[in-house]
Amino acid sequence: MERCLLLSLPLLLTLKLVQHLCSTPNALDHGHRKEDANKENINTDLKTMEWEPPRTPRFQNMPGDPLASPLSVLEDGILVDNEMRYLDSPITAVPKLSKKLKLEDQEGVSGDPMEFSLEDQEAKGLRLKKMASLCDIDAIQMEEEDSDERHLIGDFSKMCVLPTVSGRHQDLKYITPDTVAALLAGHFQSLIEKFYIIDCRYPYEYLGGHILGALNLHSQKELHEFFLKKPIVPLDIQKRIIIVFLCEFSSERGPRMCRSLREKDRALNQYPALYYPELYVLKGGYRDFFPEYMELCEPQSYCPMHHQDHQAELLRWRSQSKAQEEDRQLWEQIALLVKDVSPP
Repeated sequence: MERCLLLSLPLLLTLKLVQHLCSTPNALDHGHRKEDANKENINTDLKTMEWEPPRTPRFQNMPGDPLASPLSVLEDGILVDNEMRYLDSPITAVPKLSKKLKLEDQEGVSGDPMEFSLEDQEAKGLRLKKMASLCDIDAIQMEEEDSDERHLIGDFSKMCVLPTVSGRHQDLKYITPDTVAALLAGHFQSLIEKFYIIDCRYPYEYLGGHILGALNLHSQKELHEFFLKKPIVPLDIQKRIIIVFLCEFSSERGPRMCRSLREKDRALNQYPALYYPELYVLKGGYRDFFPEYMELCEPQSYCPMHHQDHQAELLRWRSQSKAQEEDRQLWEQIALLVKDVSPP
């Protein structure tokens, strides 16, 4: 009996060793499986944070019912990415968060560094383009409104009867030599009762050649007395009275006289009423008009301001104009002082 026990003892030890060796790989494999499972869980969690590419919006089409709106396609009360795209939301990709996470938990996730996909960058670019397009629309609308105001006459009651062009001075309305020629030909007589062409050059320039019918008024005093001492009123209230100013190039003297009449007219009326709401400046002046329409000039010649035969006259008229301008500014200052000291 004892001998049998002694013989079976090594056998039992061998069996135990074999069993232990056989069970060890399973345990190691089981440990690896746990690590793999943990890695899979981590990968799964990371996958839930990835941005997915756009998908075609899903619609629920129930038998016998009309096509359901994407608003009805919800997952735990959170709109998925395709519904957001359908609604034209700036957020075109929504991360697939765990269903167990609540809306408050999602905000906490945003504290970690987040990768943006190409679709998200394109969505941002599209959103910026939309914002830029809206800004462009606003700018265009403002420009159109400003353009409409520029085409109104001085009292803002009507549109300008003559086509205007851009010029050196943005506050003035410019017309071309072609428009003046059409005006002289009577093309606007159904709308205009009377028009005046005011040549603001010095007398020797005017006598050396001017537009047919033009009046030579080169001083502000003459201009104010002619138009404002007894304002000219149209007999037909449906028609207009217009005034066109020019000088040699219409760069200084013509625009200055135009502004002077408008300022004086404003002072004599209650804003925005005016005696002469429609004033124009001939773009390019007599210098541009003469070569194109010589037949509409008398005499058919052109005398520049700095003509060598009229240097003495130029100095005389310039000194006279300077003295008149100084007197005008002096009287304006006196009027302001009198107004300030006058009792209320």
